[in-house]
Amino acid sequence: TLDDFLLKARSPAVNTSGYALKVAISDGSNTEYFWVNGFSNEGDQFSGVLNNEPRLVKKHKLGERISFHRDQIADWTYIDRGTRRMLGNFTACALLTKEPPAQAEEFKRQYGLQCD
Repeated sequence: TLDDFLLKARSPAVNTSGYALKVAISDGSNTEYFWVNGFSNEGDQFSGVLNNEPRLVKKHKLGERISFHRDQIADWTYIDRGTRRMLGNFTACALLTKEPPAQAEEFKRQYGLQCD
């Protein structure tokens, strides 16, 4: 769950890294989903660094610190280097169902993603 993830991100376990949130950002007419790193929060208000180049939402840019609300969070992820697994990233699992099976399996193998 998001709450469990946020607890882990506040006090990361040894051999874990890459804690990120996927956030829906709108500019009025367009909505785009971005990975946000280096995030922090006070209650339901968050801020972090945009880790994707915007394509549709032109009011932000890669590397910019943005603010967002908890209800804008769509996904989360982090890497466990000890087990060589990517945890979370449920949106990638959903998108991989639309890819050719060989490509999907290669992506999962490359990133240690398990879509259960």
